[in-house]
Amino acid sequence: MKTFELRHIFQRSARLLAYLASILALGQPGVLRAEADHNGHDHDHGSHSHEGHDHSEGDGHDHDAAASAGGHDTHDDHDGHDHEEGVVVLSAEVMKEFGITIGQAGPGVLHEEVVLPGSIQFNRERVAYVTPRFAGTVMEIKARLADKVEAGQVLATLESTDTLRPFEVKAPFDGVITAYEVSLGQTVEAGEPIFTVADLSTVWADLRIYQRDMGKLTQGQPVLVSGGQGSGVFRGTVAYIAPVVDEHTRTGLARVVVKNHDGTWRPGQFVKGAVGIASHEEPVVVPRAAIVEYEGQPVVFVQTDEGFEPRPLVLGHADSESFEVEDGLLPGETYVTANPISLKAELGKGSFGGHQH
Repeated sequence: MKTFELRHIFQRSARLLAYLASILALGQPGVLRAEADHNGHDHDHGSHSHEGHDHSEGDGHDHDAAASAGGHDTHDDHDGHDHEEGVVVLSAEVMKEFGITIGQAGPGVLHEEVVLPGSIQFNRERVAYVTPRFAGTVMEIKARLADKVEAGQVLATLESTDTLRPFEVKAPFDGVITAYEVSLGQTVEAGEPIFTVADLSTVWADLRIYQRDMGKLTQGQPVLVSGGQGSGVFRGTVAYIAPVVDEHTRTGLARVVVKNHDGTWRPGQFVKGAVGIASHEEPVVVPRAAIVEYEGQPVVFVQTDEGFEPRPLVLGHADSESFEVEDGLLPGETYVTANPISLKAELGKGSFGGHQH
């Protein structure tokens, strides 16, 4: 009895090993699962044979794989866009939806700039210290701090300490009262400032020049003055460069006269000025907005017969808005000028809709 059982076990083991070897040779994992399931229901009868099951199970899994492969083809063609290896194909509707614009590569002008810190100051040529002509006592005050005044407007009435006759102190020009040092009944001397009137329709942007940049600035250069978020910008020119260096900061001074009719710029406000020190034309210039980093390189997306492909660039000079292209893009080639990040996402994800290939 024991000899029969051992022989039966050896026969089953030999058949199983041979079957496993045939499965590994054919590379059919589905058959392996089927055989494992079948062995779980095996009966202890030496006369049974498993060989009759070899063909049917493998055939069934082959049909399933073919059906699965055929079903995957339905994802290859997306509505409005397609994705090939390294190329993105987009319809006009998709480009409009994502704000993608194109243009032709060509020459452009680059502006070299120096950015300087600074602050807004009173235009000292339009500031007046109002003083009485005679010594007197303040009898009436008609203007206060921050009041807007007009030329000839009476600011205060005083009584002369010598003649006891009243006289008036008037505004010399249109402006704003920025300071006053006077009280009712106060006695003031002739020539003593009691009001400060400033015309704020223009102010000065005083920019500090670092020593390394002093040789780069000249009078008349264009300047873009900006005061941070919400303060707007002003385009002007360098009106004045100080002939001396500040002994405390060791910096020079460049001054811009800023128009301020709406009162946007206030004395004491911090600003920065981008001074254009040179300009030159290059054969191929692209906007900064057209360039993205892809696989560790700066690229633009160039339109080809197959679609849009990422083109690595060698970049040269730059300013705040554009880059010179030394290599990678030829004059006349069509490329994406705005929102290239959408195409980069397409290459990374497979499609805008999030379908994975």
